[in-house]
Amino acid sequence: MSLSTCRATRTRAVWIVRVVGLCVYIVAFFLPACREVASAGQDPETFQGSRCAWITLVNTLSSEMWHSKGFLAILSGWINPLMVLYLVFLLFPRLRWPRRVVAGLIMVFIAGTWVFFAILPLVPLVGHVLWIAGILLILAGEAFGVERAVLPVA
Repeated sequence: MSLSTCRATRTRAVWIVRVVGLCVYIVAFFLPACREVASAGQDPETFQGSRCAWITLVNTLSSEMWHSKGFLAILSGWINPLMVLYLVFLLFPRLRWPRRVVAGLIMVFIAGTWVFFAILPLVPLVGHVLWIAGILLILAGEAFGVERAVLPVA
């Protein structure tokens, strides 16, 4: 198999994985994402993915949230706008480094989400797991990088 054929196959595979990831990511918004830990005599509230996204993004405007452990939730709320930015950057190959910076921020904010779950405490559900899986599938192409041209040996 030639280098160009191998590169084309890998590029196609990365795009297929990204499209599948985007589909999983979108479906996750319609599923239960997290719930409160059950306490004595109370039914825990369950939050749908889209509701979690909305609550965390809207709370960006709350100054008291920034001065509490809730700032981790705010960071998780910014994962979705960063994902949109990342997807826009994918359309422009010259924006590879800004795209990678955005991908790194997304990964840091995901870690912040898990710390928030541990502190609050919240239990992640299928929507959250699929949301993260979709993000990781979309970002997976960054791990393959850009191949350098191979010079033939004389």
